[in-house]
Amino acid sequence: MNKEELLVASMRGIALDSINKAKGGHIGMAIGAANITYSLIAKTLNFSVDNPKWINRDKFVLSAGHGSMSYYSIMHFLGLLSLEDMKNHKLLNSKTPSHPETHNFSYVDATTGPLGQGIAMGVGMALSEKYLAQKYNRPNHDLFDHYVYALHGDGCLQEGVALEALQFAGTNKLDRLILIHDYNNIQMDSKSDEVNGIKLLNYFKAMNFATFDVEKDEPNAILEAIKAAKESKKPSYIRVHTKIAKATEFENQSKGHHGTLDEEKTKLFKTKLGLNNFEPFIYDKEAYAYAEKLLKNKQSKYTDWLKLFKKYQNQYPNEAKEINNLIHGEIEINFENLVFDKTNRPTRDYITTVMQHLTNNPYIVGGSADLSKPTQVAFSKDIWEGGQNIKYGIREFAMVAINNGINLASNLRTIDSTFLSFADYAKAAIRLGAIMNLNGVHIFSHDSYQVGGDGPTHQPYDQLPMLRAMDNVNVIRPCDESELLMAFKEAFNPLNKDSQTCIIVTRQPLKSFNLVANNKTAYVIHRTNAKKLDLSLVASGSEVELIYNTALELEKEYNLNVQVISVPNLKRLVNDQERIKKLELNKAPILAVEASSDSMWYQLAKYAPMDAQLASSFGYSAPGQEVYELKGFSIKNIIKKVKKLLNID
Repeated sequence: MNKEELLVASMRGIALDSINKAKGGHIGMAIGAANITYSLIAKTLNFSVDNPKWINRDKFVLSAGHGSMSYYSIMHFLGLLSLEDMKNHKLLNSKTPSHPETHNFSYVDATTGPLGQGIAMGVGMALSEKYLAQKYNRPNHDLFDHYVYALHGDGCLQEGVALEALQFAGTNKLDRLILIHDYNNIQMDSKSDEVNGIKLLNYFKAMNFATFDVEKDEPNAILEAIKAAKESKKPSYIRVHTKIAKATEFENQSKGHHGTLDEEKTKLFKTKLGLNNFEPFIYDKEAYAYAEKLLKNKQSKYTDWLKLFKKYQNQYPNEAKEINNLIHGEIEINFENLVFDKTNRPTRDYITTVMQHLTNNPYIVGGSADLSKPTQVAFSKDIWEGGQNIKYGIREFAMVAINNGINLASNLRTIDSTFLSFADYAKAAIRLGAIMNLNGVHIFSHDSYQVGGDGPTHQPYDQLPMLRAMDNVNVIRPCDESELLMAFKEAFNPLNKDSQTCIIVTRQPLKSFNLVANNKTAYVIHRTNAKKLDLSLVASGSEVELIYNTALELEKEYNLNVQVISVPNLKRLVNDQERIKKLELNKAPILAVEASSDSMWYQLAKYAPMDAQLASSFGYSAPGQEVYELKGFSIKNIIKKVKKLLNID
């Protein structure tokens, strides 16, 4: 064996050792894709040991996250993961979890696991490279010229999000995107071609990709394909024919996808690889020495870039300052001078003013899933025209996943939008963004039964609980323009840089309360008597106006002392005991009102007797107000609930 063959064999060996020690794992790709990860990571990828998050590094996304040990093994031989790290595979807080995680190992560019999303995030990374290159590169100063590599398996190409994103990549000619397909034609239940008979090379050509078919699973052939892909003016798809669980008894079988090998079978496996030592985690020093030499060869790229950036700073100081801010995440957006006309308008209508305010801010890009007019989320110029607007097409899932990739690769802020009823399409990418502590901003409009004539498919009574249930996701439902402004301040607050924000807005007009909304959780917008309190009416968004009007009726007809509390951020309120006491929610019975099915409201019952008027079923195709009232959202029905709660005859 030559040094290269020894290193790849050792990668396969230690990958199996780690999986065996963990008592389970995805051996198939860990072993089968070793030539790919060696060729890509060790021989091709530009990155820096001194600065793993160097903004112009080549990006690598393992979309088939279950193949993590193929990645960890080469990183180990390069000297970037220790032997202990390899032994701690799948253990708590290890650098080598089952699927790659950005928190655990600084060289991981994206957390992956849900198939297909890695491809979409790779598309976002390639989009951010093109945006930054177009905006900041100058003659003889190409600060941004990196490539994005996404390694995926057969399964990723069966996920809708990947296909959405690939259409986007081909349409937008993201020529710095290179997909590498670990093509073994095996998945857990069957051969891949039994469930996906698409002629992949033709399919990718039809999407405006350059295509390369590597029939020999050998480093030289893979490297030749990568070299050719880098010369293409299109995004590229490289299909590498591999064997799942190569050199094991499960080679080319579904059984090879996941599992372990016992001591005897492991020994036989290593013998087939040409390895002489069978003790776990012990490998030839020559393999380590060769890999470490390859790593040293990479470091000059970062040094050269720093020299180039220094020259750039001298010639283009303003642009250099913006780039430095981006590198360090020092992005501040001031909303203090933003003023809305305080009229009774749909909350979505105020977003036009917000987008105008954000225009020409170099740190923010985004748009909508073909709904810029209904949601009002659009910048005046497209990114290809020197602007900030992204036309995602009708691709809600890919839209958010692409934005996750943009956030990861560049620290750029992103904003996206669709109807609240379509939040389900985007949810999985919001969830992954939350896991990675990304700070995407998502605008969901058309928020209740008031959508009316569009019918039950567009009346999202069931979406808020799903969004609120996710950890690290702030859901803000403003009741008027003052709360909407507060929501945007919160979303773009530098201190709030580690969580997703969903802002829920209306199509129907809402009353302007002309208040200064400076609390991020909940606050009193009306109270009958400062000293006496009989009832707290609480609601969010659209229903705040309803409970306000109900309170006026209760005061007039029943002489009740009522306070009306707007709760734009329910998730924060329910466990904020200090705020609960300040609002005196523990002093009188509570009635919560929201046109959603979110049982989170009942958590307020630990502070005082309570009831709620919530939504419980799909709506109808009828005028919005009619549907609203049929579902119990009327002054008459709320008063009925209050009388029952307070035992009033």
